[in-house]
Amino acid sequence: MTFRFYFDGIKIDRAAHLRRDSDWSGAHAGTSETRIVPIWRDQSLVMAGAQPQAVFVDAGNAQALCDAASCTVFLGLDNGVAYYAIDLSNHEDPTQLPLPAGSMFEDLRKLASNLDQVEAGKLAYGRALAFWHRTHQFCGVCGSATKPGKGGHERVCLNEACGKHHFPRTDPAVIMLVTHPDGDKCLLGRNKRFQGLRFSTLAGFVEPGETLEQAVRREVYEESGIVTIDETYQASQPWPFPASIMLGFRARAVTTEIDCIDEELVEAKWCTRDEVRAMSNTDNVLPPPAYSISRWLIDSWLNEG
Repeated sequence: MTFRFYFDGIKIDRAAHLRRDSDWSGAHAGTSETRIVPIWRDQSLVMAGAQPQAVFVDAGNAQALCDAASCTVFLGLDNGVAYYAIDLSNHEDPTQLPLPAGSMFEDLRKLASNLDQVEAGKLAYGRALAFWHRTHQFCGVCGSATKPGKGGHERVCLNEACGKHHFPRTDPAVIMLVTHPDGDKCLLGRNKRFQGLRFSTLAGFVEPGETLEQAVRREVYEESGIVTIDETYQASQPWPFPASIMLGFRARAVTTEIDCIDEELVEAKWCTRDEVRAMSNTDNVLPPPAYSISRWLIDSWLNEG
């Protein structure tokens, strides 16, 4: 199995038909063919060390953890093994929980690409659903409390007069490599939220009522003042921070004068391939390789010339 980006390596059968089978889930949850994925306040459980590893707790050793969880979500099956995410965010101090020796909760983003791709995909999946449950405990229609359903893949309003069913949502964001009209430069920007001097491709969320291509044009213009055409989809990357998917595009500029209109960017500039290659040899300038769709878009363009 090959991967282009981090978090796209999940290898699991989501087994949606089993989400509706409470008898199966209840009978299977405590068997030796079950692994538990603990989450605490958006952090995932890993074994600390120079080469961190994801921790999937055998169900036979996880009963106390499961009893302490505020929510349990069925993630799916992998080679006959059932995976469940449990949210332990209701506890102030996770070190007081019966965690496996040597394990600790850590932010997936800090671990970067140090985790196994397949394991990272499962952690990201569990993290996203735990976040959704924690932030949707009340109905957005009537304000009443909700309860989990379908193995944790929905929440149902407890107000019988409402009874609204709520489902996890993923926020689409476009991320784009914009090329100069002459094709020999690309547009890179430095966001004010970036640490250090890192440059990257431009990006932004899709707004209601617009196509993905329209979102590319709008975001590029808002952030840099550049007008684009020929917006073309390239690839996507799950980004569960907290619940996004990055939709990668290429676009061609028809103007060249940069004006950071909305002040989202501290700086934006046109860069030649030689300049970008020089930047790629300097730490904290470009996004890290083997990690983000942003770097993949940049490297794909570099390989064309």
